[in-house]
Formats: sequence, C-alpha cells, structure tokens
Amino acid sequence: QVNPESVEAATTFGASQRQVLWGVRIPLAMPSIILAVNQMVMMVLAMAIIAGMVGGGGLGYRSIEALTGANGAGLGIEVGLAVVIMATILDRLTQSAARRMQAPAAH
Repeated sequence: QVNPESVEAATTFGASQRQVLWGVRIPLAMPSIILAVNQMVMMVLAMAIIAGMVGGGGLGYRSIEALTGANGAGLGIEVGLAVVIMATILDRLTQSAARRMQAPAAH
C-alpha cells in the first residue's frame, strides 16, 4: 500500500534498494503493519481459549473449567473479565503505537 511516487522519488534521488526499503517502504507501510499486529494479538487471545479445550492450561483451561464446573458462573465471569481486560489493554497499546507511527516528524 505504498505510494509508487514516493518510491520513485527516493530512487530518483539516488537511494539504494535498501534505503528505499528502510527509509520509504517500511515507514509508509507502518500503519498497516501495526494493524496486522493488533489483529494478531486478538487472534492469540482467541487461541489461548481454544488451547484450553485441548488441555493447554492457562485462561483457556479455566474457561472450560467454568463451563463444566459447579461454580461455573463466578469462574466464567472471572475468566471473561480477564480476557476482556487483556484484549482492551493490548488493543490500546497497539493503537497508541500506530498513532505514534503516523505522527508527522518534527522538523
């Protein structure tokens, strides 16, 4: 999703392929990269729950325990809140990183 004119301008001014990659392509693609990291983090949280279904332990195991145990309601709320809080914190961190990457450079 990098503007070809930006790459062409860097090449015209004598930038090497490495300089174009690190100085133009990656910085311009950084918002998309951060978005992909955000989506990956959310997927990892979902996989943690799925791992519990096959005996992986952690929050996933606790969520399955909540579904099958006698005190399921309390434990289910506890696990659900833990997952929501972790997802919210990680989402805010990646969004903050994306905003910092998009901030115009001071001259």
